[in-house]
Amino acid sequence: MMKIIQRISIWDYVLLSGGFFLFFTLMRPYGLENSVSDNLWALQSLGCCVLIFVGAMIAEIIVTYLLRLPSDYSKEWPYQIRRKVIFYLFLVVLISAFAGQYFTIIEWGWKKWYYFWIDPDGHFSLKWFTNSLVQNLIWMLFVAIYWYFATKSRMKEYRIQELLSLNEAIEQVETVDEGQTGTVDITGEYKESISVSPADILYIESVANYLNIHYFQDGELKQKRIRNTLKSVEETLGDYPFLLHCHRAFLVNTRFITHVEGNSAGCQLHLFSMDRTIPVSKANIEALRQALQKEGEKQINF
Repeated sequence: MMKIIQRISIWDYVLLSGGFFLFFTLMRPYGLENSVSDNLWALQSLGCCVLIFVGAMIAEIIVTYLLRLPSDYSKEWPYQIRRKVIFYLFLVVLISAFAGQYFTIIEWGWKKWYYFWIDPDGHFSLKWFTNSLVQNLIWMLFVAIYWYFATKSRMKEYRIQELLSLNEAIEQVETVDEGQTGTVDITGEYKESISVSPADILYIESVANYLNIHYFQDGELKQKRIRNTLKSVEETLGDYPFLLHCHRAFLVNTRFITHVEGNSAGCQLHLFSMDRTIPVSKANIEALRQALQKEGEKQINF
């Protein structure tokens, strides 16, 4: 379980608990929770910090395992917002109940723990819980500000590490020797065809109902246009794992990748002997990394 709940998240919860301690310390002189005696202030503060940490862990487990929304900084911003909004909703409710119950027990004792849930007339009421909820929503606004900038920073850091990892894998891939692969015939719907070595294919682009096949022949980069689907050609070239479907419209030869660059919007591949970049969809980034690593190992062990 802890493998999925990242260490960085647990550190956030420690900061969250410390933030509440500061909030409680600053607000108390202005009348917040004045019903509690001063000599129990230290016990209150420590207890609340522990309860907030426990509440954050429970909320994290609910969101990660029950709702299937794990902490993943590789995902886009809408996912991050949705996950955190749901997380904080659970967290505020849990902390409001835990803290309110905790204060009630400190003031009235264990035997009167239920005072938090009744009104002065002895009937069930959510009045005190609602008050606690409003107070916690206020200080959660400051937490949300911290979370916004922290998440932006971590998403950027993840992207940088991702690009570094891909470029390191590219450095391990060596040039393919001639004759390592034979030739294949790629045929179009109108019987047009091309006979080419898969190792010489630079990339294939799908445009409408046609494919633009870019390949090397006698040291020159050439292009052949045929009517076919990328899926069909991908099946024809299925025995050559170095030809990777990196995007819905592109099949690229990983052995011709010189480096990878990108930003929060995605990754682009730079290929040998061309200025144009090839996009990589987020869903295919991990497949690209594995393909590059396998090719690097294969070439080194060859």
